Amino acid sequence: MASSATSNIEGPPSTGDNPHRYDAGARIPSVDQHGDNPVTIRLSDEELQTGQTHPETVQQLLTYFHRDGFVVLENAIPDDLIDSLYTQMVSDNDIYLSKPFLQYNQGHLTKNISQIPPLTPKHLHRDFYANPHMLRVLENLLGPCPEIRFINSNVALPHADSRGRQAVHSDVNHRYPSIPFGIVVNTYLQDSDAANGVTEVWCGTHAAYDQDWQQVGRETGWIRKEAIQHRGRVRPPVQPRVRRGAMCIRDLRLWHAGMPNLSDRHRIMLAVDYFAAWYECPMKVRLPLSLKRRVEREWAISTKGIEWVDGEVDYLNQPFYLNMTQDPEMYIRQTEHGFEDWRARATGKYPFDRAKVTEQNYWTPDGQE
Repeated sequence: MASSATSNIEGPPSTGDNPHRYDAGARIPSVDQHGDNPVTIRLSDEELQTGQTHPETVQQLLTYFHRDGFVVLENAIPDDLIDSLYTQMVSDNDIYLSKPFLQYNQGHLTKNISQIPPLTPKHLHRDFYANPHMLRVLENLLGPCPEIRFINSNVALPHADSRGRQAVHSDVNHRYPSIPFGIVVNTYLQDSDAANGVTEVWCGTHAAYDQDWQQVGRETGWIRKEAIQHRGRVRPPVQPRVRRGAMCIRDLRLWHAGMPNLSDRHRIMLAVDYFAAWYECPMKVRLPLSLKRRVEREWAISTKGIEWVDGEVDYLNQPFYLNMTQDPEMYIRQTEHGFEDWRARATGKYPFDRAKVTEQNYWTPDGQE
């Protein structure tokens, strides 16, 4: 067959309201997307209402996740669900702040805490934790039957000090695979940008550098100043504008940092972790046994990482607990003495998350080092 004189030739029109265009045999996606660092991809109202993600939407989400380690999925959750959960969590926050085990992430100045969202029938909605559009992305990244292993949230309290930022860090400081093995989905419960502390993200850092070179040490996921400055010249960090209800799909290896909320309202984002089945993460999520049948019927996700408990889950009295490793003994948990890690269990001292954030821990543009 003779080759075409041009590669930009449209193929036969497809049926339906959204005909495809082709270039040299490849489909050119017609997807509502904006931004470049990172990219936001907005579901059509039809996709939201039917729960069916167009193949070209999945293609674009995967394309930019692999490139950036971070992509934003918009219009995946109805606004009324978002607003209801936000209202409940602001109310819960007044109670949670009085807990004796409360610890601020990277120091009190950040006014940044981890707070478990309501684990109740009203608010444990599939669209937050097993959103069908989000799961189609995860299944293509992590393989079949991704496991939900962590349900929490990150709350940036209002009226923070402008200096109260976190160090640039990765969520994983243990030795990890060089392929995607775990993904966190952060769902913002209100419109967010730099003014109210949207997270600073470093697109492309999930696979850009050797782990031993980039991180300060195995005791922390903080990134070395040399690596920060190098990457800042290649692709500087951003605080993207994110609409409420947007699901930010992030590789756990990606660099990021919590930023101060200068507004007068809580900035809340869910933090839900999913792992590949082959990774065998030992962490468990505790959910009410009364929801077991509904979850198994509606969520269409592996429940291997769920521990079913009788009665209600007293979620506001659950201290923070985390273990993203493959070793059951490498967990971190919140106590009245501080965050307990393996060093605290060995020595009785609690050094985890005690370091002070300085200019050595974030990007300073050239000439301002």
